[in-house]
Amino acid sequence: MPPARFLASPTRWVAALAIGLVAAAFNLGVWWLFQGRVSAPDHSGMVAGLSYSGADRWQNPLAGQRPSPESLARDLDLLARHTDRIRTYSAADHPTLPEQAREHGLELMLGAFLSHDLDSNQRELQAAIGLARSHPNIRRLIVGNETQLTAQLPPNRLANYLDRARSALASTTVQVSTAEPWHVWLDQPQLAQHVDFIAIHVLPYWEGEPIGSAVQASLDRIAQVQARFPGRDVVVAEIGWPSNGQPIGRARATPANQARFVRDFLQQADARGIDYFLIEAFDQPWKIATEGRAGAYWGLWDSWREPKFALSGPIASNPFWTHQAVAACGLGLALALPFLLAARRLGPSPRMALGLAAQGIASLAIVLLSVPLSHYLTGLDLLGLALVLAALGFICATLLAQAFEFVDRFWTGRALPAPTPTPPAEAPAPFISIHLACANEPPEMVIAAVESLLAIDWPAFEVIVVDNNTTDPQARQQLAQWMNSHPDPRLRFVQYGHLPGFKAGALNQALALTRPEAQWVAVIDADYLVDPRWFKAVQAHLQDPSVGVVQAPQAHRQWHQRPLDRMMNWETEGFFRIGMHHRHERNAIVQHGTMTLVRASALQRLRWREDGVCEDTELGLRLLCDGHRAVYVDQVLGTGLLPADLVAYARQRRRWALGAMQIFRQHARSLLGRSPLTLGQRYHFLAGWLPWLGDALHLLFSLVMIVFSLGMIYLPDRVDPPLWLFVAPLMAFFAVRLLAVPLLYARCVPCGLTDRLGAAVAGMALSHRIAKGVWQGLRGHHAVFDITRKAAATGSTSHAPAAPPYAGPPVARGIEEELGLLAGLVFCMLLLWFTRGPGDAGRLGWIAILFIQSLPYWATLVCRMLEQTGSGTSAQSSPSSQTNPVNRPS
Repeated sequence: MPPARFLASPTRWVAALAIGLVAAAFNLGVWWLFQGRVSAPDHSGMVAGLSYSGADRWQNPLAGQRPSPESLARDLDLLARHTDRIRTYSAADHPTLPEQAREHGLELMLGAFLSHDLDSNQRELQAAIGLARSHPNIRRLIVGNETQLTAQLPPNRLANYLDRARSALASTTVQVSTAEPWHVWLDQPQLAQHVDFIAIHVLPYWEGEPIGSAVQASLDRIAQVQARFPGRDVVVAEIGWPSNGQPIGRARATPANQARFVRDFLQQADARGIDYFLIEAFDQPWKIATEGRAGAYWGLWDSWREPKFALSGPIASNPFWTHQAVAACGLGLALALPFLLAARRLGPSPRMALGLAAQGIASLAIVLLSVPLSHYLTGLDLLGLALVLAALGFICATLLAQAFEFVDRFWTGRALPAPTPTPPAEAPAPFISIHLACANEPPEMVIAAVESLLAIDWPAFEVIVVDNNTTDPQARQQLAQWMNSHPDPRLRFVQYGHLPGFKAGALNQALALTRPEAQWVAVIDADYLVDPRWFKAVQAHLQDPSVGVVQAPQAHRQWHQRPLDRMMNWETEGFFRIGMHHRHERNAIVQHGTMTLVRASALQRLRWREDGVCEDTELGLRLLCDGHRAVYVDQVLGTGLLPADLVAYARQRRRWALGAMQIFRQHARSLLGRSPLTLGQRYHFLAGWLPWLGDALHLLFSLVMIVFSLGMIYLPDRVDPPLWLFVAPLMAFFAVRLLAVPLLYARCVPCGLTDRLGAAVAGMALSHRIAKGVWQGLRGHHAVFDITRKAAATGSTSHAPAAPPYAGPPVARGIEEELGLLAGLVFCMLLLWFTRGPGDAGRLGWIAILFIQSLPYWATLVCRMLEQTGSGTSAQSSPSSQTNPVNRPS
């Protein structure tokens, strides 16, 4: 959370509350706007009939779980207030139901459930006949339910069961039939010879009928059957609409559509004298296993026996929207206030944008948290929900952090975070010790870096070069020969065959050799060429006793030769033009191991930590804890070389991500508990790692999505497409990054549209390696300092010969894991596409989600292919693309 003086400035509180409340009011209006009212005819009086299954939320008749007589009595008491007829589906399972229905004044259309199990069929038929004979409130008997539609029985066997029932009940007034969808009766008219009336199911949702024409289509189906069987009684044994489920064709299962269909049909049925039974009284969650997600939502009441809609008055598309909207507005206000209080430099427009962003994030969270209240979740759903809810807090935090960075940088543009002060004329030049550590680096590159250091225009400095762990004897000898023969007394060189502690170990050796009068220690990488005016450009900061770190940006040279080089350069540039500016205001910049100056007294006391792979950032955090101020000077004062290729680029970023997680584990108490760090400093370090944690989450969800997709393909009866709400947070997270980053680049980074898009692609291509680094760092993976291979320098010095034309490695080499995940996602997309049913919007939506999930892996493949296009560029070089740019304008 950004720092805010919550008690010090009532004016700021009033301003922040005013903006937050306006944003909340706007959000409330958006909720109201999207909760339209649906008009439908009012219905008063009783419903002609309702189908009834008594299972509650957690009961499953298929597993032998049945409601108790007490539960049946409760249900029948409720139903008797709204209808005088019910239809059931099984006789043997509920032997007490007919008598209980009679006690409540309910007429019963009893069902005998038939299947391929002949013994069970015999028990059902005997139970149904016995109950029908002994209970006068049973007026009709339905023998078999959709046995022809599902091919449970051959027609002749069903006919035999019907004839047996009619014969056994010939001496009674009970009428016998079987229930099938309307089209089955038209396709098998011979069934009519074995029944006393025609019992049809009319369910336009399953036919993909849009809600606007669903009632008329149902009436047309009923009329078709009546015309085909003139003079016969036609009973609509099932008709209705689900309140939830996957879209089928143009049919959408929503609470509003269910209410609209039922009320429209009731008016038409009363006017036309149609004999019907609405399906159904109560939601039956167990039906998800046999009918898909929609099977659970056909009830007029939910599984807790609460009404889902009223039969009169306006119909709200979401009956609970007012509660959700108020909760979202309140949460959004709470999320926005700390940022609004902290954003002192921002004007009303960016503050309002920040408040609206918080409201949008809060609305997303409330909608997701409402999922268990409006859906019947399966075990797989609950597992998915647990994962999503666990990620929801992280995603909301990331979106908030990115929104804060966006409004802060977008509205302030390219302005320097702080002007560089002019040093006093009489200020003495402090002695500076420059440290360069190298290991397995080309000698020519190191020599060029040292020559640039010795050319610095500064009266008092030394250069200490530490060569550690170089394995090539020829390189060791060549470097030592040049260093030891150099006549400049300011240059000191040491060489170690085996030195522990990675780069930090070498820097600590250099620190031990530092002259006592040194007031500052400067560090650069072995591939850097520095501007002779480096120290003079930052001299005023060196005179400030509160400053512990002076950091200049990392920058590159010769990045315009290959398309991939341009992409890598501008992707890296974004952090120094956007992120570092954003952090500087709250004294929370990230220290880097090159182009940095550290106060020598503090460094001698704290030293470089040797058990991590990001010793520079870790030291910077400890310096902030020690009370020092870190200054960022946005001026290019030195340039380095880009990674040699995509693999080197990705491995470098993996090391940074791993090191960041090491730092988090080492300093969790300082970042989360009591420490000298301000709220702003804690916020920026934690928020800065959130995108990398997002990449780790992306990898996890890619694996989960592949497994889930295979379940949808090979276990379609058990695995339905997931609720879209489960992936909404990830979609929002991806969409924000996809839109916000290019906009910030357009505002803050001096490159064209092509380079902005290239930077975005390059950033996505790093996702997998960053994810691996995060997971390795979080689990305490043993880290090895992976030296980044650098592209060959050209034209910088006589010691750096021109590089040969680049010929990239095979496409798959080095990116096998990314290609494997891409292949898995594409395989699932293709299988889902070719196995989808007509109008299967659920699968089409899931295919789209899989494609979006695959974009980082496509980006990796694109970068690898561009890497192999050779040298040259199709874009015009900008002024900052020269060999050694200095004094870059902000």
